[in-house]
Amino acid sequence: MKPDSEGSEMKKIEQFVLDAYTYTEAETRMVEILEAEGIRPFEITQITKTNLVSVIRFAECDKWFKVKVAHTSMDESKGVEKESNQFVLVSASDVKDAFEKVRTHMNNVQVGYLIPSVVYQKIAEVFPIEEWTPITSSVGVTKEVE
Repeated sequence: MKPDSEGSEMKKIEQFVLDAYTYTEAETRMVEILEAEGIRPFEITQITKTNLVSVIRFAECDKWFKVKVAHTSMDESKGVEKESNQFVLVSASDVKDAFEKVRTHMNNVQVGYLIPSVVYQKIAEVFPIEEWTPITSSVGVTKEVE
Protein backbone atom coordinates (compact mmCIF):
# COMPACT_ATOMS: atom_id res chain seq x y z
CA MET A 1 0.00 0.00 0.00
CA LYS A 2 1.25 3.45 -0.90
CA PRO A 3 -0.22 6.79 0.17
CA ASP A 4 -1.63 8.85 -2.70
CA SER A 5 -1.47 12.66 -3.01
CA GLU A 6 -4.42 13.03 -0.61
CA GLY A 7 -2.88 10.74 2.04
CA SER A 8 -5.24 7.80 1.60
CA GLU A 9 -3.71 4.40 0.99
CA MET A 10 -4.04 2.69 -2.37
CA LYS A 11 -2.65 -0.48 -3.92
CA LYS A 12 0.43 -0.14 -6.06
CA ILE A 13 1.54 -2.98 -8.31
CA GLU A 14 5.28 -3.25 -8.87
CA GLN A 15 7.30 -5.75 -10.86
CA PHE A 16 10.59 -7.16 -9.57
CA VAL A 17 13.10 -9.48 -11.23
CA LEU A 18 15.14 -12.02 -9.30
CA ASP A 19 17.07 -15.23 -9.93
CA ALA A 20 15.51 -18.43 -8.63
CA TYR A 21 15.50 -22.12 -9.47
CA THR A 22 11.91 -22.76 -8.36
CA TYR A 23 8.72 -20.80 -7.79
CA THR A 24 8.99 -21.58 -4.07
CA GLU A 25 12.51 -20.14 -3.92
CA ALA A 26 11.35 -17.04 -5.81
CA GLU A 27 8.49 -16.45 -3.37
CA THR A 28 10.72 -17.05 -0.32
CA ARG A 29 13.38 -14.64 -1.57
CA MET A 30 10.83 -11.98 -2.48
CA VAL A 31 9.20 -12.16 0.95
CA GLU A 32 12.60 -11.87 2.66
CA ILE A 33 13.64 -8.94 0.43
CA LEU A 34 10.39 -7.02 0.96
CA GLU A 35 10.48 -7.58 4.73
CA ALA A 36 14.15 -6.53 4.90
CA GLU A 37 13.27 -3.35 2.95
CA GLY A 38 10.44 -2.63 5.40
CA ILE A 39 7.77 -2.83 2.70
CA ARG A 40 4.53 -3.84 4.43
CA PRO A 41 1.83 -4.86 3.80
CA PHE A 42 2.45 -6.64 0.52
CA GLU A 43 0.92 -9.43 -1.50
CA ILE A 44 2.70 -11.52 -4.13
CA THR A 45 0.10 -11.88 -6.87
CA GLN A 46 2.07 -13.48 -9.68
CA ILE A 47 5.36 -15.27 -10.29
CA THR A 48 6.33 -15.65 -13.93
CA LYS A 49 9.24 -17.48 -15.49
CA THR A 50 11.25 -15.40 -17.96
CA ASN A 51 13.82 -16.21 -20.61
CA LEU A 52 16.63 -13.76 -19.80
CA VAL A 53 20.18 -14.94 -20.49
CA SER A 54 21.81 -12.07 -18.64
CA VAL A 55 21.22 -8.89 -16.70
CA ILE A 56 23.50 -5.90 -17.26
CA ARG A 57 23.22 -3.25 -14.53
CA PHE A 58 24.66 0.24 -14.63
CA ALA A 59 24.54 2.07 -11.29
CA GLU A 60 23.66 5.44 -12.83
CA CYS A 61 20.56 4.10 -14.65
CA ASP A 62 17.23 3.12 -13.09
CA LYS A 63 15.15 2.24 -16.17
CA TRP A 64 15.13 -1.33 -17.48
CA PHE A 65 14.95 -2.53 -21.08
CA LYS A 66 14.49 -6.03 -22.47
CA VAL A 67 16.72 -6.38 -25.53
CA LYS A 68 16.22 -9.14 -28.09
CA VAL A 69 19.52 -10.34 -29.57
CA ALA A 70 19.31 -12.57 -32.64
CA HIS A 71 22.27 -14.83 -33.42
CA THR A 72 22.73 -16.40 -36.83
CA SER A 73 24.78 -19.56 -37.16
CA MET A 74 25.36 -22.08 -39.90
CA ASP A 75 24.06 -25.64 -39.47
CA GLU A 76 26.90 -27.45 -41.26
CA SER A 77 25.06 -30.78 -41.47
CA LYS A 78 22.02 -29.30 -43.23
CA GLY A 79 23.79 -26.44 -45.00
CA VAL A 80 21.29 -23.84 -43.75
CA GLU A 81 21.47 -20.78 -41.55
CA LYS A 82 19.91 -21.14 -38.14
CA GLU A 83 18.66 -18.18 -36.10
CA SER A 84 18.29 -18.19 -32.34
CA ASN A 85 17.11 -15.41 -30.04
CA GLN A 86 18.28 -14.43 -26.60
CA PHE A 87 16.97 -11.76 -24.26
CA VAL A 88 19.12 -9.43 -22.17
CA LEU A 89 17.83 -7.12 -19.45
CA VAL A 90 19.83 -3.89 -19.29
CA SER A 91 19.57 -0.74 -17.19
CA ALA A 92 19.82 2.39 -19.30
CA SER A 93 18.58 5.95 -19.54
CA ASP A 94 16.58 5.42 -22.76
CA VAL A 95 16.10 3.05 -25.73
CA LYS A 96 19.14 4.36 -27.61
CA ASP A 97 21.34 4.02 -24.52
CA ALA A 98 20.10 0.43 -23.98
CA PHE A 99 20.83 -0.42 -27.63
CA GLU A 100 24.36 1.02 -27.39
CA LYS A 101 25.12 -0.76 -24.10
CA VAL A 102 24.04 -4.15 -25.44
CA ARG A 103 25.89 -3.51 -28.71
CA THR A 104 29.09 -2.75 -26.77
CA HIS A 105 28.56 -5.89 -24.68
CA MET A 106 27.97 -8.06 -27.76
CA ASN A 107 30.99 -6.60 -29.59
CA ASN A 108 33.14 -7.80 -26.67
CA VAL A 109 31.71 -11.30 -27.13
CA GLN A 110 32.67 -11.23 -30.83
CA VAL A 111 29.85 -13.26 -32.35
CA GLY A 112 27.52 -12.34 -35.19
CA TYR A 113 24.29 -10.80 -33.95
CA LEU A 114 21.42 -8.46 -34.73
CA ILE A 115 19.33 -6.41 -32.26
CA PRO A 116 15.75 -6.53 -33.58
CA SER A 117 14.04 -4.95 -30.55
CA VAL A 118 14.53 -2.91 -27.39
CA VAL A 119 11.48 -2.69 -25.13
CA TYR A 120 11.05 -0.61 -21.97
CA GLN A 121 10.03 -2.70 -18.92
CA LYS A 122 8.21 -1.33 -15.85
CA ILE A 123 10.52 -3.01 -13.35
CA ALA A 124 10.90 -1.52 -9.87
CA GLU A 125 14.13 -3.38 -9.02
CA VAL A 126 16.31 -6.33 -9.97
CA PHE A 127 17.72 -8.59 -7.25
CA PRO A 128 20.57 -10.83 -8.49
CA ILE A 129 21.13 -14.03 -6.55
CA GLU A 130 24.72 -12.99 -5.76
CA GLU A 131 23.38 -10.16 -3.60
CA TRP A 132 21.03 -12.40 -1.59
CA THR A 133 21.88 -13.70 1.86
CA PRO A 134 19.19 -16.12 2.99
CA ILE A 135 17.73 -15.61 6.43
CA THR A 136 18.37 -18.79 8.38
CA SER A 137 17.54 -19.70 11.91
CA SER A 138 20.63 -20.11 14.01
CA VAL A 139 21.19 -22.38 16.95
CA GLY A 140 23.07 -20.98 19.94
CA VAL A 141 26.09 -22.98 20.99
CA THR A 142 27.76 -22.52 24.36
CA LYS A 143 31.35 -23.58 24.82
CA GLU A 144 33.12 -23.60 28.12
CA VAL A 145 36.62 -22.15 28.04
CA GLU A 146 39.07 -23.02 30.81
